[in-house]
Amino acid sequence: MPSSFVALRKLASLATDRKTRMLFQSAFRHWCSIGGTLCSTICQSQTRRTWLRSRQDREGRTMSATPQNSFFPANASGLTAEAALEAERMQRAAAMVTVSNRLEQAEVPRLLEAAGKVIGRLAEPETVIRIAQKNPDAIWLFARRGRSHAEGFMSALLLNEAGRSALFDGSLNLLDPQDEYLVCQHERPAAIYVWASFTPGILAAGINRVMDRFDSPHYAEADVVSTSFTVRGHRAMVRRGFEHGVWHEGRFLEDFYMIPRRPKTLAERLPRYATHDPVLRPTGIRVVTGFDDMMRVAAVRSAVFIGEQACPFDEEFDGNDLAATHLLALVNNEPAGCMRVRYFGDFAKMERLAVRKEFRTSRTAFELVRASVALCKEKGFRRIYGHAREDYLPFWQHFGFKLKENGAPFAFSDHVFVEMVDDIEPSPTAISLMDGPYRLIRPEGAWHVQGPLELSAARHAHFHSQQM
Repeated sequence: MPSSFVALRKLASLATDRKTRMLFQSAFRHWCSIGGTLCSTICQSQTRRTWLRSRQDREGRTMSATPQNSFFPANASGLTAEAALEAERMQRAAAMVTVSNRLEQAEVPRLLEAAGKVIGRLAEPETVIRIAQKNPDAIWLFARRGRSHAEGFMSALLLNEAGRSALFDGSLNLLDPQDEYLVCQHERPAAIYVWASFTPGILAAGINRVMDRFDSPHYAEADVVSTSFTVRGHRAMVRRGFEHGVWHEGRFLEDFYMIPRRPKTLAERLPRYATHDPVLRPTGIRVVTGFDDMMRVAAVRSAVFIGEQACPFDEEFDGNDLAATHLLALVNNEPAGCMRVRYFGDFAKMERLAVRKEFRTSRTAFELVRASVALCKEKGFRRIYGHAREDYLPFWQHFGFKLKENGAPFAFSDHVFVEMVDDIEPSPTAISLMDGPYRLIRPEGAWHVQGPLELSAARHAHFHSQQM
């Protein structure tokens, strides 16, 4: 998908329903108070996004909201005329606002007083100044072009790992945040908490510029967190890409909204069989869907079974590889291990677990087994069957496998094996006929995200809209 289309779709998703006003005067007139009493104005896309940056300096950054070529409607063939018009209006609004992180201390009391009349109780000026001195990217000032004084602001708490936990467990003082929970400008945060936003009217057009900064590589792996306690705020959060609720240490915190971007957060939320990303998560597992990955699987199995165990080629590559699902484990994008799963009637069979010798001190083998079990659960199976070498049986028993009733040891490829089974419960999101057509045509192991055929439906709709 062209970057211009991604950018415009992101902008068009923020369009207001009130056509008689300036776009931003209604689409962004939402507030987020310190302490989290109202909604935020963050505008954010998915984890994989197009970074749309203005020219920035690391220190004393000043951003002028000028149009960029990738925003022009002429570059987005898939958009409706209405969406393109909205994007053009956003361009014009953005060109009227400047944004800067150069905080003038004398302006802080005036801005807080104006914001307090709308938001309520805010932090003391000394606290805001301290936060800005700790990290200039925490406080951004907004002004209409040509004005010499700031007229609005947006602030964020840039939190380290301890600060992220403190935010969720309530030990972070939101009116006077503790320094030990904040990162300096040269440090990467674990979370960006939208602390307070006061951007009346057209000033909200500058929010995208702040988010461009928080989309840059320095901040791209930090979760974006906000709060809302109103129906209007909830709708605004969801519309802007936030997910309602956060899991923290076994508790579901429904007062928070989050755009998950931190690798650890994403890994916890992704299926065990879909944790690898060559850039964001170079160590992880993915389901094989192409011949390049099949070559990686063949290389791992050749090294382990043929190279180390002298297994004959015809016994290792037994004719079942093209009738199975393969899982590939990678460590820093290097093939480290694999497993094969085949399906029969009311059970699945796990087999051919292999881990290269140099990776056997890692948890690769354990993660491959867990990922394979998760895959079987997502397919709706209730029983898993497998063969274990007698000397490896304790490893499999660690995952709940037990000897098959009335199963006797048997031999092949110069080793003695035993039959084992494990009874499992299907996943709550297990694939079924009730899922509708699109989920069933997604790539294997990628049932949790939209597939290419779903995206093609938009092209179909666009074609028919042109025929009408």
